[in-house]
Amino acid sequence: MEDIGELKRKVGALIEEGKSREEIFQFLSPFFQGNPGLEEGIAEGLAHFSRETAVGVLLLMSRKTGDKKVQKTIRRSLYRLKSKGIPVVETDVGKDRSILRPLQTEPLQGFGTGFDLHGERLLMLVIPHAGRGWSVMHGVVNDTRGLLNFIGEEMSRREFRDFFDRFREKIPLALVEMEASYVGFLFSCAYRLTLEKKGTPPQDYLRLKGEIERARREYDRPLIYALLSSEEISGDERWLDRAEELLKDDLFAGWGIEEDLARSYAEAITAAQESKLFLSQDQKQARIEEICLKALMEVFSDEMRSLFKHRLEETSYLLHRQGKEEEARISLSAAMDLGKPLNPISPNPFLLQLVARSVLALASEAYEKEKREPSLIVRP
Repeated sequence: MEDIGELKRKVGALIEEGKSREEIFQFLSPFFQGNPGLEEGIAEGLAHFSRETAVGVLLLMSRKTGDKKVQKTIRRSLYRLKSKGIPVVETDVGKDRSILRPLQTEPLQGFGTGFDLHGERLLMLVIPHAGRGWSVMHGVVNDTRGLLNFIGEEMSRREFRDFFDRFREKIPLALVEMEASYVGFLFSCAYRLTLEKKGTPPQDYLRLKGEIERARREYDRPLIYALLSSEEISGDERWLDRAEELLKDDLFAGWGIEEDLARSYAEAITAAQESKLFLSQDQKQARIEEICLKALMEVFSDEMRSLFKHRLEETSYLLHRQGKEEEARISLSAAMDLGKPLNPISPNPFLLQLVARSVLALASEAYEKEKREPSLIVRP
């Protein structure tokens, strides 16, 4: 998939070369097929080119797209260009649309949650069928084991509405609207991983596999890279510097280091706190920070970093879909930093804070448990 930042630069070069709006739109059209997220990003980017050609491209996009979010972004970009003094012939918008159009089928819908402690998330794909109800498919996927469960049901529109409301209330994680073709892609990736791990795919998935394959598109990397420019983010250190802030967001509430990995470091912190040696508060704090850094360097192997990089990329997409663009940029910046070896001098701030939270929580839990349990030792 083309990087949106690179695509914007190519569009800018074509405008500078004096290409017509038709030539530029023809260049962009193949990238827009089934990808309203990318279309929306280009529509937003065109507002930065103070040329009549940019207006022309936006007007052509408006005539061809049926996506409401893209239309809204186009109108916003046209307004910005008009504010800069670029003439906008507003009556052009939509004039090429036919009065007689076939009835539109209901659009596919996709939803997903963030990850929990174990790398699991829930996905939902809804495929309407004209005249015969909707296929509603939902399942839990794991980023190391694949497809854990999957259920497919046929429902009417009303049944789905009631089901969805009840479903959203039952699950502990927020359900975020996603690109349906991307949800289909994530399901198919989980299915392939299940086969690689010699697992048995759920029967409902096998029954509905054809529908999922028709709904999905192939993506060569996480969808967030079509919405945010990786080059712009990597060139701005302020995003990575703010990575600790991510743990305040609900999408990261269940993140942490699993107990069996964190236990020995939690015990080391408890020992440091209970040491009979006289240590100042600053010395104890320095010892805790030393233990957390040691945990970071030892726990996060190349494989673990790769897992958390992917989780951060996927969560960046969910943040973007929620309208939290700054948080999305921070999450993507933290993810991209994990593509490099860990540096003990300048550790990844998100991972370091995550490790500290996990280890300190476990140490605190052990301390509280010890206080509650009666001691069998008779002290003199």
